[in-house]
Amino acid sequence: MEKNVIIGAIPWPVAAAAAIWFGVMAYKARKNCVLWAIGGGLLGLVITTLVMGLGQAAFIPFTSEQERMFRIKIAVVALLIVFCIGWWFTGSLHPRLLAPWKRIEEAPKEAPKDAGGALPAKPPATASKP
Repeated sequence: MEKNVIIGAIPWPVAAAAAIWFGVMAYKARKNCVLWAIGGGLLGLVITTLVMGLGQAAFIPFTSEQERMFRIKIAVVALLIVFCIGWWFTGSLHPRLLAPWKRIEEAPKEAPKDAGGALPAKPPATASKP
Protein backbone atom coordinates (compact mmCIF):
# COMPACT_ATOMS: atom_id res chain seq x y z
CA MET A 1 0.00 0.00 0.00
CA GLU A 2 1.32 3.42 -0.96
CA LYS A 3 2.00 5.92 1.81
CA ASN A 4 0.48 9.36 1.18
CA VAL A 5 3.32 11.65 2.22
CA ILE A 6 2.11 14.95 0.81
CA ILE A 7 -1.39 15.03 2.30
CA GLY A 8 -0.44 13.43 5.60
CA ALA A 9 -2.33 14.54 8.70
CA ILE A 10 -2.84 18.17 7.65
CA PRO A 11 -6.60 17.91 6.91
CA TRP A 12 -7.42 16.79 10.46
CA PRO A 13 -6.16 19.86 12.36
CA VAL A 14 -7.73 22.08 9.71
CA ALA A 15 -11.04 20.26 10.21
CA ALA A 16 -10.79 20.64 13.98
CA ALA A 17 -10.01 24.35 13.67
CA ALA A 18 -12.90 24.89 11.25
CA ALA A 19 -15.26 22.99 13.56
CA ILE A 20 -14.25 25.15 16.52
CA TRP A 21 -14.53 28.31 14.42
CA PHE A 22 -18.01 27.45 13.10
CA GLY A 23 -19.18 26.32 16.54
CA VAL A 24 -18.02 29.51 18.27
CA MET A 25 -19.59 31.70 15.60
CA ALA A 26 -22.90 29.82 15.93
CA TYR A 27 -22.76 29.99 19.72
CA LYS A 28 -22.27 33.77 19.59
CA ALA A 29 -25.17 34.08 17.13
CA ARG A 30 -27.32 31.80 19.33
CA LYS A 31 -27.74 29.19 16.62
CA ASN A 32 -27.30 25.42 16.88
CA CYS A 33 -23.56 25.29 17.53
CA VAL A 34 -23.29 21.49 17.30
CA LEU A 35 -24.65 21.33 13.75
CA TRP A 36 -22.53 24.29 12.68
CA ALA A 37 -19.43 22.70 14.22
CA ILE A 38 -20.06 19.42 12.39
CA GLY A 39 -20.57 21.32 9.13
CA GLY A 40 -17.40 23.33 9.67
CA GLY A 41 -15.38 20.22 10.43
CA LEU A 42 -16.64 18.48 7.31
CA LEU A 43 -15.97 21.57 5.22
CA GLY A 44 -12.40 21.81 6.48
CA LEU A 45 -11.73 18.11 6.00
CA VAL A 46 -13.21 17.85 2.51
CA ILE A 47 -11.78 21.08 1.08
CA THR A 48 -8.30 20.51 2.50
CA THR A 49 -8.18 16.91 1.28
CA LEU A 50 -9.37 17.89 -2.19
CA VAL A 51 -6.92 20.78 -2.56
CA MET A 52 -3.97 18.78 -1.27
CA GLY A 53 -4.93 15.71 -3.32
CA LEU A 54 -5.17 17.75 -6.51
CA GLY A 55 -1.85 19.37 -5.67
CA GLN A 56 -0.27 15.97 -5.15
CA ALA A 57 -1.63 14.80 -8.50
CA ALA A 58 -0.03 17.77 -10.25
CA PHE A 59 3.37 17.51 -8.53
CA ILE A 60 6.23 15.14 -9.14
CA PRO A 61 8.91 15.70 -6.50
CA PHE A 62 12.55 15.50 -7.51
CA THR A 63 14.02 15.88 -4.03
CA SER A 64 12.69 15.65 -0.49
CA GLU A 65 13.33 19.38 0.01
CA GLN A 66 11.06 20.21 -2.95
CA GLU A 67 8.40 17.93 -1.54
CA ARG A 68 8.58 19.63 1.86
CA MET A 69 8.24 23.15 0.38
CA PHE A 70 5.40 22.05 -1.88
CA ARG A 71 3.58 20.52 1.08
CA ILE A 72 3.83 23.81 2.99
CA LYS A 73 2.64 25.84 -0.02
CA ILE A 74 -0.32 23.60 -0.75
CA ALA A 75 -1.31 23.55 2.95
CA VAL A 76 -1.36 27.36 2.99
CA VAL A 77 -3.49 27.41 -0.17
CA ALA A 78 -5.89 24.89 1.40
CA LEU A 79 -6.14 26.98 4.57
CA LEU A 80 -6.92 30.12 2.58
CA ILE A 81 -9.61 28.35 0.59
CA VAL A 82 -11.18 26.88 3.75
CA PHE A 83 -11.10 30.33 5.39
CA CYS A 84 -12.73 32.06 2.40
CA ILE A 85 -15.43 29.45 1.91
CA GLY A 86 -16.01 29.25 5.67
CA TRP A 87 -16.36 33.04 5.91
CA TRP A 88 -18.87 32.93 3.08
CA PHE A 89 -20.91 30.10 4.67
CA THR A 90 -20.94 31.73 8.12
CA GLY A 91 -22.02 35.12 6.77
CA SER A 92 -25.37 34.82 8.52
CA LEU A 93 -23.61 34.23 11.84
CA HIS A 94 -21.59 37.44 11.89
CA PRO A 95 -23.76 40.33 10.66
CA ARG A 96 -22.14 42.77 13.09
CA LEU A 97 -18.77 42.20 11.44
CA LEU A 98 -20.24 43.16 8.07
CA ALA A 99 -22.12 46.21 9.41
CA PRO A 100 -19.45 48.80 8.42
CA TRP A 101 -19.80 47.78 4.77
CA LYS A 102 -23.57 48.01 4.69
CA ARG A 103 -25.08 51.17 3.29
CA ILE A 104 -26.76 53.31 5.91
CA GLU A 105 -30.14 54.53 4.76
CA GLU A 106 -31.26 57.86 6.14
CA ALA A 107 -34.90 58.42 7.02
CA PRO A 108 -36.67 61.18 5.05
CA LYS A 109 -36.59 64.46 6.94
CA GLU A 110 -40.27 65.23 6.30
CA ALA A 111 -41.52 61.92 7.69
CA PRO A 112 -43.29 62.22 11.05
CA LYS A 113 -41.59 60.57 13.97
CA ASP A 114 -43.09 57.34 15.21
CA ALA A 115 -45.00 57.59 18.48
CA GLY A 116 -43.13 54.59 19.80
CA GLY A 117 -45.96 52.09 19.63
CA ALA A 118 -48.58 54.30 21.31
CA LEU A 119 -52.22 53.74 20.44
CA PRO A 120 -53.67 56.08 17.84
CA ALA A 121 -55.67 59.01 19.16
CA LYS A 122 -59.44 58.64 19.09
CA PRO A 123 -61.35 61.11 16.98
CA PRO A 124 -63.27 63.69 19.00
CA ALA A 125 -66.72 62.59 20.01
CA THR A 126 -69.48 64.27 18.03
CA ALA A 127 -72.74 65.26 19.53
CA SER A 128 -75.49 62.92 18.54
CA LYS A 129 -78.41 64.47 16.66
CA PRO A 130 -81.92 63.65 17.93
